[in-house]
Amino acid sequence: MTDKEKYTRLMQRYWEAETTPAEERELARYAARTDDPAFDQLRGVLGYLSVGRTTRVCKGRRVRMYPIAAAAAGIAAVIALALTLRFAPARQADDLCVRYAYGVKSADSDAIMTSVESSLADFFAGETPAEVQLFEMFQR
Repeated sequence: MTDKEKYTRLMQRYWEAETTPAEERELARYAARTDDPAFDQLRGVLGYLSVGRTTRVCKGRRVRMYPIAAAAAGIAAVIALALTLRFAPARQADDLCVRYAYGVKSADSDAIMTSVESSLADFFAGETPAEVQLFEMFQR
């Protein structure tokens, strides 16, 4: 039996989940050094799994890094949201309408609405039509 046949059978057992961890390591080493297209799918799966298995030995036990990082990021997001909501300035309905005219700030809603209505009345009342004004501008 050639190496290719041996590892092809081992690959079939791998797909059926009948291999031991030692056989999987041996199969991964063979798949990494061969250029046989029959092992392309296996190389892809093993490469994906090797990235997902990033672990670190800490005090004699294995700790997965991704769940710890995800938990830390989640806690940081909750703390940031809580601080933002706690220290955000409260908005009041009176502060929503402010007018600056001639360097003076006014927050009186009635005065602002009166000013807006007078400006709109002047705009729509127009003493001369727009065509006449444009004609006069370009005649000069």
